[in-house]
Amino acid sequence: MNTTDHQTLAFSYVRFSTPEQQRGDSYRRQSEAARRYAERHGLALDERAYTDLGVSAYRGKNAREGSLRTFLDAVEAGDIPRGSVLLVESMDRLSRSIPRKAVRLLEEICEAGVVVVTLDDGQQYDTARLDREPMCFMVAYLVAIRANEESSKKGRRVGEAWAAKRRRAADEKLTAICPYWLSLNEDRAGFTILEDRAEIVRRIYQQFLDGAGQEAIARSLNADDVPTFGRGDRWHKSTVAKILRNAAAVGTYQPHRVADDGSGKRKRIPDGAPVEGYYPSVVDPQVFATVQNRLDGTRATYRREGNAITNPLAGLARCGDCGATMTRVQKGSRSTPRLVCSRAKVSAGCKYRSIPLSEVIDALTDDDAAWVDEAPSGNEASRQEWASLEAERAGSEEAVYRLAQELARGGASIAIADALRREEANLRALEETTRALSERLARETPNMLAGRLAALKAALQADPLDPGVVNARLRETLEYVTVWPRDEEAGRASSLTFHWLQGGETDMSIGGFGRIS
Repeated sequence: MNTTDHQTLAFSYVRFSTPEQQRGDSYRRQSEAARRYAERHGLALDERAYTDLGVSAYRGKNAREGSLRTFLDAVEAGDIPRGSVLLVESMDRLSRSIPRKAVRLLEEICEAGVVVVTLDDGQQYDTARLDREPMCFMVAYLVAIRANEESSKKGRRVGEAWAAKRRRAADEKLTAICPYWLSLNEDRAGFTILEDRAEIVRRIYQQFLDGAGQEAIARSLNADDVPTFGRGDRWHKSTVAKILRNAAAVGTYQPHRVADDGSGKRKRIPDGAPVEGYYPSVVDPQVFATVQNRLDGTRATYRREGNAITNPLAGLARCGDCGATMTRVQKGSRSTPRLVCSRAKVSAGCKYRSIPLSEVIDALTDDDAAWVDEAPSGNEASRQEWASLEAERAGSEEAVYRLAQELARGGASIAIADALRREEANLRALEETTRALSERLARETPNMLAGRLAALKAALQADPLDPGVVNARLRETLEYVTVWPRDEEAGRASSLTFHWLQGGETDMSIGGFGRIS
């Protein structure tokens, strides 16, 4: 670079957010405008052009980790002298964040001793002008509001377009992107199962059901030279894990959207209720449900005699009086096994009452286990809960936007800033709750629930009864079981309350009064 001692250094900052802009005229236009301005005003344009190509400024990524951050770090380190000029096409090249953050960024750059020039309107911003001309702040605020609203509107338009597509998902496939074991038909009305790949998916599920871990499954696929679905030539544990968790295996499509996780990073989160039957199913719903429960760790360690589980409610039973775990006790080899509150057993505040285990088993199996038929569908209740959460989340998102606008218009209001922080925290919590419920909905399709209930009923009707199998099936359908032993003083008969995983409860009376031990 050839410059004289009195020349002021100027630096060009170029940013655009999409690959299409890179292929177009955006880079040349911004760079040429900076060169012309430097020539007209006698500035020495440094050859170090700071560029954020394909980086969005909507959430400030360029200011956190892009070339704009590199420029500011160089100023702070003294590598770029104070009084230098930063040339940008317009204010929205610096930031499209909410206005208060955009103006804060402008202040940060000026406080570092840099003059900011916006080439589209010829405005110059430095600390002297910001202090001297209050209207200068207003201009910057207005420009920031316009830039943020443009980005918000664009995001909403894209979101609304995808929402409309999702509403049509039952009749129209959204994109050609689909699970590796399917291909989109030419008429875009359905998918074709690629049977060779579908068979690999079924093998993975079956091996997991047979007790193989994800690492072991990957090793066996590699040992058998089973072709992978992607570009890699080896199966990995992470790939197996994703397939085991993918509800598309039973035909369910879960829409997603990209959102800020609160730390400035973007991640995909569920957006809307799962669409059942969107894909053709390649795995039995009951198999999928069983795998999900095992992955969720719902099959805990059971109390055993030898290798056999003797209590079908092991790990599920809770005391109706205090909520503590109910445990199996047997005083002597000839005595009757009973369930008793674990707190009462050690005199920790609950009255000692017990119920014979045989009565519980008889109640579970009586009348061909007809109580299973009373299980609530759960799916509709979960969908209503999701709709309520989604409405609350949308309201919170709107509140964040409104508070940000108020803060931008009203200046540095501590009260509004505190309200904004609280609402942003509330929004993150709602998004996490909605995401978890969406994932649960993906595992609660009517067919999957019906399959789990059918398997439970079959286990209860088996002759001879296998308490271990019954326990496993109960864990796949119930969150826990409240046990109420007889209480003659209170006039209470023994009863059970089943708390279903999909939501809802079913009560069962066991019988009249009997011995209280």
